[in-house]
Amino acid sequence: MTRLRWLAAALLSLFLLAGCSAPATAPPEAPGGCVPGAAPAPDTTVEFAHASNVEITGADGYRVLTVKQPYPGGPAQSIVLAGCGEPDPALPAELADAPVVHTPVDGIFAQSTTQLPMITELGLLDRLTGIGGLGLVRDPAVRAHVESGAAVEFAPNDTIDGERVVTEAPPVLLTSGADDPAFPALRAAGIPVVGWADYLETGPLGQAEWIKVMGALTGRDAEAAEAFAGIEQRYTALADRVRGSEPTPIVAGQPYQGSWYVPSGDSTAGILYRDAGATWSGRDTRESGTSAQTLESVLAEDGDARIWLADGPWNTTADIAATDPRLTSIAAAQPGGQVWTKDGFMGPTGGNQIFERGVVHPDEVLADLVAILHPQLLPDHEFVYWRQVPTG
Repeated sequence: MTRLRWLAAALLSLFLLAGCSAPATAPPEAPGGCVPGAAPAPDTTVEFAHASNVEITGADGYRVLTVKQPYPGGPAQSIVLAGCGEPDPALPAELADAPVVHTPVDGIFAQSTTQLPMITELGLLDRLTGIGGLGLVRDPAVRAHVESGAAVEFAPNDTIDGERVVTEAPPVLLTSGADDPAFPALRAAGIPVVGWADYLETGPLGQAEWIKVMGALTGRDAEAAEAFAGIEQRYTALADRVRGSEPTPIVAGQPYQGSWYVPSGDSTAGILYRDAGATWSGRDTRESGTSAQTLESVLAEDGDARIWLADGPWNTTADIAATDPRLTSIAAAQPGGQVWTKDGFMGPTGGNQIFERGVVHPDEVLADLVAILHPQLLPDHEFVYWRQVPTG
């Protein structure tokens, strides 16, 4: 670690202990933290077909990565992507405060589990140098990588260890899509923090297309575009196969803290259900989130459905009554019905692959749903993410 990095770490430690903000500026340092060699032209624009919360545009010798909403309600954030070994480019006034990341980066601090399959999909596990926490990670290769000491945990229990981040000096830190009081101090200490908000996209393909952002950061643009093209093709082909089938009624979700949050038709879950050939009370609601309903209204509108796509976790159908006895009146919870939960691919410490690999592979999630709702279309399907709750 250079003397400047050591000094920045010491300053950050003092400010964090004092509960203050870090200084507004940090000492300049020569570009580093990148992989020399062949990389895409630094002024190449990346085309996004489904993602709308991010854009990467070419400029004069560099690219600008813009996250329009890095966290709910947050202001747009721009990051300048310059070539490895190149000096920081002269920037226009509107980018004067934008951090400069020299790409391809040779290390990544990934706070969200959704970033991990994008890294492994591109064959870049060796560049993963930090994760938020190991507890929610399912991928055994990633777990082994961290347990070997090749990557550190920098936000155990969702609390960022700012001093450790600055000491490790990652070329880039990808957030979990939330704001954090540690970020201003980290940025002031020279750590580029990128707001990663794939979950704010509307639709599963929009979320998966963020693999192109990972490609731009790591010099794997072509590989990322190819990987996404395959995901998109498989997803679209399966949705087209379902189109024309009689929609299958479902119950979607389950009660939580007194309300039942029914997915709207234009939410990510709603689009998946719709593309899988489902119908439910929220299907025609043109909103991107969920609608809070009473249990009574859901029972009245969807209670006759013989398939229930719930959240769980339930080991057997007997657990449903323990949650709320009224739920047993749902046809899907009675003999002949089916209750499914999305916890079929869990990790040793609780990580759920539907929130990890499933975000990058909505084609696999869709295949599970089609096999549930229209089993005749995928008679030999092996389930990955969804699990049928046995009768008990």
